[in-house]
Amino acid sequence: MKRNLKRTCLLITSWAAIVHAFGANPPCSVHPSSHKTSLFAKDAVASAAPSLHHVDGVACREIQIEVPVIGTVTVLEATAESQENLVDMALALDGEVTESQLLVVGDPYGAVLWPAAWAVAKYILSDQKIPLEELTILELGTGTGLVSIATALGGAKKVIATDYEPFALKLTSYAADTFHPRLRRTTIETRLLDMCNYGQALPEAELVVAADIMYEPKTGVAMAHRAVEALEKGSRVIVGDSPGRLGRPAFLEALKELGVENAQFEDTIGRTCTGPRHDLICGENSTSVSDIPKDLSVAIMDLHPEMLLRKR
Repeated sequence: MKRNLKRTCLLITSWAAIVHAFGANPPCSVHPSSHKTSLFAKDAVASAAPSLHHVDGVACREIQIEVPVIGTVTVLEATAESQENLVDMALALDGEVTESQLLVVGDPYGAVLWPAAWAVAKYILSDQKIPLEELTILELGTGTGLVSIATALGGAKKVIATDYEPFALKLTSYAADTFHPRLRRTTIETRLLDMCNYGQALPEAELVVAADIMYEPKTGVAMAHRAVEALEKGSRVIVGDSPGRLGRPAFLEALKELGVENAQFEDTIGRTCTGPRHDLICGENSTSVSDIPKDLSVAIMDLHPEMLLRKR
């Protein structure tokens, strides 16, 4: 698949704005290669000495997360050095790219874990009224795959993990196959899907979920359109969003314009992430990352088909 970077949801020219949403303000005059990785959890990472794995030649470390109801879930995220390499690749992309490139779109954010993934997984698994064993779950922007893997472990009939970066899907598949072998390959299916390409229809699913994907206004608007697309099909939609994301206001405004009534976020208790983050992925002042896991307010929106006043 070939992509033109200027037509994707993440533009190289919007790096400063996107990073600002995660708590950083990199000076525009600094060359990308001079940006380094900040080790917010250096001591914790060193003492844990996580096992390394290589996915498509990218060194990744194991992340073990305790998720209510199901226990430990293990996923992968890029190491500090790998994050720096991925950022350099993203900044170097220009114009048409080929499938042989590691980052096809130029989005390195899916190579690390974000707080809303844990909060969304917890929300779904803790709701006894959600009959997971009867549901096909569709995740938009799966990234490291925590939500998809957790809901599959929780008993979902089928999970479709989607992303517009092939590397994110490889991270998800690798983690599911390597750390959770009891999951049959047929339980989690991965598919390329660009949320901003409205000509690409959503796969059929009773429950559509997304966590921390509204990092710029364009993705917020796209999430609103995709939510309405799912609601029109009779699907339930659950969206999680960490503090400070630039796309949230655009998401709320677009939902209202598209005829969704009483759409509101509710604050829940989430958890910060630990580990190294490149400063163009997550700034050192970000509330999403801390030396040790801490409580963090994460907003959850739970949409039902009857909330849609009119169909397009």
